[in-house]
Amino acid sequence: MCGDVEEAIKTLFRAYDLNESGELSRQEFLKIEMRLCYDSGGIFMEEAETAKLTIADTDNSGRLDFKEFRERQLRHYSELYMSTPEVIEAIHDHVQRTFDERSKMGPRYHSGIRQVLKRIFQLYDTTGNALLSPQEWIAAQRTVAVEILDDIDSHWIDEAAFSNADSNGDGNVDLHEWLEASFQLFERSEVRMDSILTTLQRCVLALEKARSGRVKETLPIDIMVLQDEFPEFKGPGDAHKDEPTEDDREKNVDKWQCEGNVKLPTHLATAEEVIAILRLILRIPADTWVSVYYLGPGPPGTPRQVTLLRGEKPGEGNVKECLEYLSKASADPRLFVKNNRRRAANLIRQARAFLEEREGLLAKRTGQCWGIDWETTLVFGEDVPPRPGTSANALTLQLGDALIIEVPETALGGEYRYVVDIFMDGTDVLSKPVDEDVAPSKKKKKKGAGEADPMVQMSFVSLKEGRAVLFVDVGWEDQEEKLCVTHKIIQPLFKYTVARIGPIEVEVVKTVAGRGPPGNLQWWNGEKWTGKKGPKKRKR
Repeated sequence: MCGDVEEAIKTLFRAYDLNESGELSRQEFLKIEMRLCYDSGGIFMEEAETAKLTIADTDNSGRLDFKEFRERQLRHYSELYMSTPEVIEAIHDHVQRTFDERSKMGPRYHSGIRQVLKRIFQLYDTTGNALLSPQEWIAAQRTVAVEILDDIDSHWIDEAAFSNADSNGDGNVDLHEWLEASFQLFERSEVRMDSILTTLQRCVLALEKARSGRVKETLPIDIMVLQDEFPEFKGPGDAHKDEPTEDDREKNVDKWQCEGNVKLPTHLATAEEVIAILRLILRIPADTWVSVYYLGPGPPGTPRQVTLLRGEKPGEGNVKECLEYLSKASADPRLFVKNNRRRAANLIRQARAFLEEREGLLAKRTGQCWGIDWETTLVFGEDVPPRPGTSANALTLQLGDALIIEVPETALGGEYRYVVDIFMDGTDVLSKPVDEDVAPSKKKKKKGAGEADPMVQMSFVSLKEGRAVLFVDVGWEDQEEKLCVTHKIIQPLFKYTVARIGPIEVEVVKTVAGRGPPGNLQWWNGEKWTGKKGPKKRKR
């Protein structure tokens, strides 16, 4: 047998070998034979084809290796008394028809898509260890995202896709897992096979261009997390207590523990890209917001400073500066992860009402007001009102009533500021928030306490019957740096600096007779509604 025939049969064998296992299963063989038969207008006889497979399977393994497949093909061409050129031409035609049929069978069997996906895997794998790590996945994500645009579902390469692809849970994605995850997503897609192939080929070109330069990484970095499963939230007035300082470095220093190690690609451009890698390594769900801090260099002659990682867009914040710093041997090789909280699912960040809109909404506040203050829910940790239908204390409002959430603007006489974010599922049942400033309490101040800080009451007015969901995040994570400098604290606080009021589900019903007087304000104390603001009295 000449070498050209041998190579041609090898190509045909690879065309039949749908999963590239090096053997042909009964299912693979019959699947191709059936499609080729139907394509030529013939009638497929499964029993006859199975018999051919059985005869060719000389070792009775139930599968055909290349040698058995070759002998079958040569016997077939010999029975037809074909010359060598005719055999080669027939095999080439057989190969072409086989690959044409495979392209119609979906992405899993499309030879071109399979080969391009394998090349993309190689380009992702910058270490060459045949495994994709979280940092390799996220580093390539931005390059690929630009190329796929609307042609392929963006979830193909996002953070959650890595966790889904990692079917054995070892923290890495191998080639089999990569192919299987890609095929499953493409099989749900309505995009044509040729369009998928073209888009993947663009990804290869983009990744090859990105790989043309040397891939740089930071030195190994320890990922630090808090030992407490549910760390408490503290405001700036109390958060510095019990923290390790320059004068007492061993105090509670063990509140942080190392939960992983990573080398970060230095071309990451946003805080979210860094955070995505940390979430994957720590097995934190992708729908979780976290804050990340590092101990960066301070002015000459000063200790390292607690620094919040910032930067929503490339070129913003301090991500580049952080990665360059962590690439130096003189750096403190640690990243601190905290302030974990669920990402807003199906809720959007809502702006406050201003000017004419504000006055119009306040005019619709004709019923009672139901207040939730931040000290009761966050500082003292009392529960928010239960959902409707679960208790007599369910948060059910009548048309014209208003939910009021009171939050602080600043702390310690304006030295520190709070950031307040509101997330809602819409503003048709409950209005967007309307701010009203509240004068500071005139309670007797502690000696040396300074000026009291103002509060803001946000009114959510009931506009129509229905249900609404909202929550409010209150935090000062970006002020932690200043607090640590002021009190000479040597690592990020072991308390949370972001907390959440909610989520709160509100049911709005029709106005009924006999409700309380308009403007009457009742406060939630963690157990019931009362006329007095503050948490319920605790038993000794």
